[in-house]
Amino acid sequence: MTLDAVRAGRGAEASTGWTSGRSAAWIGAVAAMLGGLSITAVVVRSQQASATAEAGVRFQQHTERLQADIVKRFNQAVYGLNGARGVFAATHHRVDREAFRAYVQSRDLTAEFPGVRGFGYVQRVLRADLERFVATEQADNAPEFKVRTAGNAADLFIVKYVEPLSQNYPAWGFDIGSEAVRREAVEKAIETGRPTLSRRITLNRDNRQQFGFIYLVPVFRDGTDPTSPPQRRAAMTGLLYAPIIATEVLSGAAQQENDALDFQLSVRGTNGQDDPLFDSITDTVVTQLGKISAASRAGQSFRENRQFEVGSRSFTLMATSTQGFDNSVNRSASWWLGAGGSLISLMLAVTIWLLAAGRARAIGMAEAMTADLDRLAKVAKATSNAVIITDANRRMTWVNEGFTRITGYTADEAMGRAPGELLQSALTDQVAVRGVREALNTGAGCKVELYNRAKDGHHYWLDIEIQPLHGPAGQLTGFMAIESDITERKTLELRLAETAGALQDLYDHAPCGYYSIDAAGHFLGINRLALVWLGCDLNDVIGQLGPCDFFTEEGQAQFTHEFARFKGGQRIDGMEFDLVSRDGTQRRVSLSATAVLDADGRFLRSRSVMFDISETHRIRLQLRQLNLEQEAMLDNDLVGIVRLRDRTAVWKNRALDRLFGYGPDELLGQSARVLYPDDASFEALGAAAYPSLRSGTNFRTQLQMRRKNGDLIWIDLSGVMLRGTREDAQESLWMMVDITQIKTYQAQIERAAFHDALTELPNRILLSDRLCQALAIAGREQREVAVCYLDLDGFKNINDTHGHDAGDAVLRVVAQRLQSGVRPNDTVARLGGDEFVVVLTSVHGQADSLTVLQRLLADILQPIHLSTGAVVAVGSSIGVALSSDDGTTADELLIRADQAMFESKRAGRCGIRFYDVTSQVIDGRSGSRPSNAGLCGSTRPQGVVESDRR
Repeated sequence: MTLDAVRAGRGAEASTGWTSGRSAAWIGAVAAMLGGLSITAVVVRSQQASATAEAGVRFQQHTERLQADIVKRFNQAVYGLNGARGVFAATHHRVDREAFRAYVQSRDLTAEFPGVRGFGYVQRVLRADLERFVATEQADNAPEFKVRTAGNAADLFIVKYVEPLSQNYPAWGFDIGSEAVRREAVEKAIETGRPTLSRRITLNRDNRQQFGFIYLVPVFRDGTDPTSPPQRRAAMTGLLYAPIIATEVLSGAAQQENDALDFQLSVRGTNGQDDPLFDSITDTVVTQLGKISAASRAGQSFRENRQFEVGSRSFTLMATSTQGFDNSVNRSASWWLGAGGSLISLMLAVTIWLLAAGRARAIGMAEAMTADLDRLAKVAKATSNAVIITDANRRMTWVNEGFTRITGYTADEAMGRAPGELLQSALTDQVAVRGVREALNTGAGCKVELYNRAKDGHHYWLDIEIQPLHGPAGQLTGFMAIESDITERKTLELRLAETAGALQDLYDHAPCGYYSIDAAGHFLGINRLALVWLGCDLNDVIGQLGPCDFFTEEGQAQFTHEFARFKGGQRIDGMEFDLVSRDGTQRRVSLSATAVLDADGRFLRSRSVMFDISETHRIRLQLRQLNLEQEAMLDNDLVGIVRLRDRTAVWKNRALDRLFGYGPDELLGQSARVLYPDDASFEALGAAAYPSLRSGTNFRTQLQMRRKNGDLIWIDLSGVMLRGTREDAQESLWMMVDITQIKTYQAQIERAAFHDALTELPNRILLSDRLCQALAIAGREQREVAVCYLDLDGFKNINDTHGHDAGDAVLRVVAQRLQSGVRPNDTVARLGGDEFVVVLTSVHGQADSLTVLQRLLADILQPIHLSTGAVVAVGSSIGVALSSDDGTTADELLIRADQAMFESKRAGRCGIRFYDVTSQVIDGRSGSRPSNAGLCGSTRPQGVVESDRR
């Protein structure tokens, strides 16, 4: 049968059908048309409602993100304040101005804390103590410190530190308690013990008034855990605070959501009304709530009001959708559905009218339309995330706009490429990728988190769910992936993990034992130091043992009695008992604990702190014995002891009388001044000792004191302030030991260690020290040092001819002549044998030093009369090195001077040579020989001969 025949047959059948069923066809066509249009209207309405609902969900998500971002931006300052509070805790509140400045400078305020103008520390000062407080601060390198206050409140809250000071100078010394809003925030922070945000205040910045807040965090004394407002006020040492500029904090939040949202932010005031704070359209602080940009908000599709708290302060967020957001709501799909539905209805009517002729075409169009509707439905359900559809070979065939927003790749760039090929990098977890590949190879779906790379190179985290797609016959046609950007969540998880780790480190490295127990007395948690004390591992004690298992019988009885009372909500303070570890080690501990109760008053757990007081306990036990021995100790015969009241003797022992040569009771009532050589030494000792004694520190020194007969003796003096004495008098106890003989021995030993025994000149050790000092001084004064190496000429002949005694006498005479020929600040040293070194300080070049050396050489050449009556003479070869040559070290200068001396000796001896870096040495003979230089040449005195260096 030919195609024409088929067509002719179908036409005949159509003609017959048309003739026989015209009425039925009309009725069916009309019914199909009406039914199709009705269904289309329902689908269009449903699609519009779905698009609006989906846009509403997105709008709500934007609003939630905006609220979270505002809260995070305000609370960012708390992280810095808590860090500063950690510094106070770690240093036991010994934070001075420099340490506080160093902490603030270690933080990048602009990057870490946008809108925060700095960090400060506020100290509570009673008005009666104000003058003393100001004097103390001015003495602490802050002479310009002043307090600005108003009113007559009994206590002031003064800004003691604030950094950077250049940006917050007006706040330094300001009494924030003198201003009602700030004082309200201070009182609330103390009452709650939590970070507290003030009401809106006006801050002066760059000569402009701007709205802002101050964030306050109370700081409590170490070892306290206040649970009520009175306890917090008693334990508080001060408050850390941060001034915050509202526009700088909120502008960033507005920029993040400005494409989707317009918002106004207000804060709850004292009268319960909302005070306006910020308008995102104008990017400014508003002055009249709801007035600014009201026209811009008219007619927007989505609105939402939210209330939340930051730092115990209530905020109201009024958000509306932007015109751009409203325009992004995809309503075109409903119109396409309407047009498509109407067309289908018409086609269906035509199909019924034409029956067989239009049946195939109607089915094809219906299937195509069904596929399009299915795809549109999938897109409508996932428009806020990235959606990818691939073929069976995992090549992308379709992506939505969310894919482009997240990855940066357009649909044209993604088509035909595998997602992994396009988006994965070396940082992507390959184990997770293999898991995905294995699941897809079996045609199964999977869910995974991957670290991918966007088109611009930045990395981001995705939560990916992949499901297979099947055709009508069940065959695999591809895969659909829905991807959610979870980068922010991952970042927060990482920060939380780092914070938890840091807290655990502090917990484990605390200098005391921390633990918590349940109602049965079993450990719920314990830190590392406490485990060391118990000699156990963590798994050995948690839920199985309790602290009572490590107490002695005395401690067990005491703990059992106190624990019943403690579970009723009472505290345990300073309970002492012995703790015995598994290996038998025993230590004395002091326990303090606080009970944690639920809302119904039932005991949940304890917060317990143990301190090792073994040494304190041992000392207490020894005090009893010490008290018994005190009388004998104070009245010993070896150590002089005196008790002074306002530096007047009120008690002393016999040894003190013998030490200073006084009779019995002769020193009582006398000022300690009689024991000092002069008024200056008496006053100097008082100025050095009593500040230390008043601070609780013992004082010890060695000094010369005067006996009754006027003799000076060396005394090892140590003193301690006596506690419990009258407040109007200073009583101290002093012990004195005569160390005069020890000092004499020390002086002799030191001189023997640093001086030559024969000539009493400095030896090599002292020479090295003085040469280093001379080089340092010359460097500061931009002068030079001349190092002169001398070797005696003719000394060996004298030694061999007249004996070693004569040689020693010659060396002593030469030493005396050298010493008398130089200035007091120059140094003459003997290295050994007949070698000497002269260090000339503060010279100007060769000419300056040459004059001195010529004079010294002339002195050396003078005849020497020996005790035997013989007359001898020696000369000297001198090598000189100047420190200005090339800035060499002391050792290198000595080596160069030695080399120059050898050159002088080889050149004829009894001469002077200078070392030069380029030519090594310079002859100092030509035109610079001393007046009797002929003695080193042909006119050399009798007895002067060449000598070997020894």
